[in-house]
Amino acid sequence: MEFFLTYFVAGLILAIPAWIVWQRSGARRGFVAARHFDPNDAVPCEIEPVALRARLLPDPARTDEVSS
Repeated sequence: MEFFLTYFVAGLILAIPAWIVWQRSGARRGFVAARHFDPNDAVPCEIEPVALRARLLPDPARTDEVSS
């Protein structure tokens, strides 16, 4: 058991600085497409609600006319 614990701790001691260096290096700084993205060239997008298999509700203005 001491054997596995010793090598586990040694692996952590070596892996944490290696991970920090790997994160700081340019290997994972972002996707190539995202680096050259200009927000001014983006296409505007409108999100509209969609109801699938929904029941149509009566118009409130029309129900007031029918009830009066």
